[in-house]
Amino acid sequence: MVNQHGSVQPVWVPRGGAGRALRIAFIVPPLLAFMILLVSVRTPAGPSATLTVAPSFDGIHAAAYARELAELAPDRAPGTLTAKQAADKVAGSLAEASGETVQRSSFRAPGARGVDVTMENLWVVESGVSDEAVVVLANRDDVTPGPGLNDNATGTAAIVELARDLSGVERARTLVLASTDGGTVGQAGNQHLLNQLYAAGLRPVAVVSLAAIGSGTDVLPIRFAGLGGVRTPETLLRGLEESIASQPAAGEASPASPIAQVLDLIAPVTPAGAQVPFLDAGIAAIQLGDGDGGVGVAAIDEGRLGAVGAAVGTLLVRLDAEPRPSPPSGVYVAVSGRVIPGRAIALLAIALLVGPLFAAGRVLLRGRPSRAGWSAALIVAAIGTVPGIATVLIARATDLAGAIDTPPGSGWPRAGLVAVLLVIAAGVITVALAVYLLRYRFRAPLPLVAAPVIGLGAAVLLLAGSPASVLIAVPALWVWALIARPVAFVPRAVWSLGPVATIGLLIFLLRGADLATLVGAAGTGSLPAALVVGGSVLVGAAVVGALASEA
Repeated sequence: MVNQHGSVQPVWVPRGGAGRALRIAFIVPPLLAFMILLVSVRTPAGPSATLTVAPSFDGIHAAAYARELAELAPDRAPGTLTAKQAADKVAGSLAEASGETVQRSSFRAPGARGVDVTMENLWVVESGVSDEAVVVLANRDDVTPGPGLNDNATGTAAIVELARDLSGVERARTLVLASTDGGTVGQAGNQHLLNQLYAAGLRPVAVVSLAAIGSGTDVLPIRFAGLGGVRTPETLLRGLEESIASQPAAGEASPASPIAQVLDLIAPVTPAGAQVPFLDAGIAAIQLGDGDGGVGVAAIDEGRLGAVGAAVGTLLVRLDAEPRPSPPSGVYVAVSGRVIPGRAIALLAIALLVGPLFAAGRVLLRGRPSRAGWSAALIVAAIGTVPGIATVLIARATDLAGAIDTPPGSGWPRAGLVAVLLVIAAGVITVALAVYLLRYRFRAPLPLVAAPVIGLGAAVLLLAGSPASVLIAVPALWVWALIARPVAFVPRAVWSLGPVATIGLLIFLLRGADLATLVGAAGTGSLPAALVVGGSVLVGAAVVGALASEA
């Protein structure tokens, strides 16, 4: 039905009592879900604040050591001769600082070029009453040509200095201080270290990783995400935040912005950081700082390095006094020392679908759309799934062929040019097929209500990918259900395709992603196939809305 303003009035927006019911469906469930979200926000408690030893970290000494290491072995890429020289130096320094025997373990893993190279982990064990172990580590390697002064000679220097500060202290738990290899090529050393600690009869219960902690200006990121939405226990995150806050010269350290964290729930990618393999093994783990792989020279702020080192030492002592940390928990978003459970965010996302579901269901019960029109709409929607399915298949084949890698210093898997071109070709072919069918095969008008109905089907697929991913479909469904569709073609296209394109571009821009990243994430499985296909179906629903001629 065309109204007096020249727009098509959606048939699922009734007046009178039915209109009030519709408004209730759009307002009440999201409002209740938002109230539940507010109630669920909590401030976690950090580890025990009782300290038996106050760490006295020497930032000047640590900075001098970092400069010495970077000068001696600027290129510490895994498998290189200079990497072996760096390992020898750090092993000697750990032995001297701690007074303990340095454990050394060589292993082979893929290097920067994908070929197996020899790597080496180093660690010292400060025995405690229990075989439960608190582990602090830093990767020693960097990316050719280095010199990796801040990333990660500063982290390595902090491990040596902490060994000096915390040696000979009576403790409830065993303390492990480790310098690992392979941090720039997929965290191979950390996975190997975990296996070696188990083999030595130790049970790691908390892990703290240090990376690029000496910069004087940057905000130190806190990495606390694992695979599959797992997060480090809230106690460990809060303990690190409190320890950093207790040292004013340590500067600012924080997790990613709440928006970035929510986007990670919507469109998850493989998380970066040394904490990942430990969280995946069910161990509380967190990383302070992150770098670019160690390429180039960054100035070191001795005062900040000293304050950060003292904060980490404080956290280690607090973890020793804490009851066993809980295992990694489910999804949450950290905001200013508080956490919002992922379940509350997922509930809000689903509640936002109640209104469109109620509106579309009412029209379907009235039985207005013709069968022929529905058949045409479903064909368009089916065509819309083709790019998504093709992207997943191409991405998986690309991964099997070994053409997806993660650049040093980045958590983003990226596919090669061939895979990207194949995905673009699949999209072009799909558009050509749709144009052909629309011009020469379809005879029945497309029903306007098919757009939100198919969009709800896309939301179900997105829900299978991750509950928060439903938020991708919400703007389009609300626009299609509440705003009258314009009659003119260009405004109609904006009305239909705009909400879908806007949310997609927003995710890409805010996450710093591109098509190569999308294919890479889909190929490695970090971006669920249901999410890729669901997004494709949502585009198909938008096309139905743009082409529908029946109100």
